[in-house]
Amino acid sequence: MRCFPRLMLIVLWPALATSEQALTSVGPLAYYAVERAIDPIIIDGKLDEFSWDKSNQINSLDRILNDYADVHFATRSKMLWDDEYFYFSFVCQDADIWAIYENEDDRLWEEEVVEVFIDPDGDGKNYLELEVNPQNVVVDLLVYSISPEWVASIDWDINGLKTAVSIHGSVNDSLQLDQGWTAEIAIPWAAMADSVTGGAQPISGDIWRLNLYRIERKGGRDLKKRINTLQAQAAPIRAAIDTLWLGHEDRDESQLDPQSRQQLTKLNKRLAPIIEALSPLQTHYGQQTEYTAWSETYQRGFHHPERFGAIQFVE
Repeated sequence: MRCFPRLMLIVLWPALATSEQALTSVGPLAYYAVERAIDPIIIDGKLDEFSWDKSNQINSLDRILNDYADVHFATRSKMLWDDEYFYFSFVCQDADIWAIYENEDDRLWEEEVVEVFIDPDGDGKNYLELEVNPQNVVVDLLVYSISPEWVASIDWDINGLKTAVSIHGSVNDSLQLDQGWTAEIAIPWAAMADSVTGGAQPISGDIWRLNLYRIERKGGRDLKKRINTLQAQAAPIRAAIDTLWLGHEDRDESQLDPQSRQQLTKLNKRLAPIIEALSPLQTHYGQQTEYTAWSETYQRGFHHPERFGAIQFVE
């Protein structure tokens, strides 16, 4: 069982049952007591079971990466567990709900999503990443390691995963003012047994590490479509440039033959106006993005397992 090492805690766990933070060797972390569901959870995005109603609520996710005190669209979340599943719910305020990607394992992290990262022992190895967008499209992957190099498999799947969303407004109608959307998730313990948890599921009292995130893109769908169009135009030109540089890691033009230098010049001239148009759009898109997390990760971003929150399974 790959549980969070209890000896790392500086405070006693009984005291944490009434606290919102756990104090560890890496500083204060968010803490959450995951209650056992007392009625069947139907994954329909409605969150209307009594178990959801009575469970502890995370009242906000905090801004990370930039503009730390500035969250325009709040997110609330809860967790539950039973003998078969680990459950998550997100309630997301959102004035303009949108999505472009429609296929599993598309690049959802470029748009609007909620995310769950589960790394039971917090060692940064063999942890689960799951993202769900407002159209109930998912991307799931297994992160084998983040250091000394990034190694992950997007082909890995959470077998038996259940997700659902409920929209309060409309998707992809920027002229309508939306209220927000909810996401409901059930991750089977069996799907994590071999790859994430070391072969077992938790029992009451066990402590795991995980984090919850939301990406809110206020720039909107039309802006993202313009970015995608320009990136698609630039991609074959960049690929042709990379081909010219094969075998020349330092990219010193003096090492190219005259024909290759001439071709490189032509390619760069074609690429320049695309980049000139693309760059300010990407900057604006980034400035209009809210990255939020349950347990703050500061400048390290999403993949910072040392800063994942501490959760304890309780009856």
